[in-house]
Amino acid sequence: MDNNSLRPLNFAGKLFFILLAAGIFQSFVLVAEFHLNPFRVPTFSDIPICYIYGNAYIAIILSALLKKSVLTQLLESAGFTLGILISAYFLLVWIKFGGSSRIFPAEIFGIKTIYTDFLFFVILLVLRILKKP
Repeated sequence: MDNNSLRPLNFAGKLFFILLAAGIFQSFVLVAEFHLNPFRVPTFSDIPICYIYGNAYIAIILSALLKKSVLTQLLESAGFTLGILISAYFLLVWIKFGGSSRIFPAEIFGIKTIYTDFLFFVILLVLRILKKP
C-alpha cells in the first residue's frame, strides 16, 4: 500500500476537487440554459459547449480518481486539452467580437460562464502540475 494514499488531501487537492465540482455544476446549469434558450449557449460544430465542458470535467475527474495507468494519462490529457482549447477559443471570440457576434454567453451570478470555464481549466491544470512529483 502506498503512503500517499493514506494521507488526507491537502489544500491544493481539496481545491482541485472543489473546482471540478463547480465546473460540473456549471456545465449542468448550462445544459439547463441550453434547453430553455439554445441561443444562450455557444456551439462548436453544432455541439453545445456545455456538453464538451462536461465531458472534459468528467475525464479529469476520472483521471484523478482511477489508479494511474496509460488510460488515466490519456483521460487527463484529453480533458485538459479539450477544456482549455475550447474555452480559450470562445473566450477569444467573445473578447474580439463581443456583442457584435451572435454569441450571447450564459451568466451565473452575473459572471459570464466563458470567463469562469477558462479560469477553472487553467487553475485545475496549474494545480495538477504542482501536484505531480
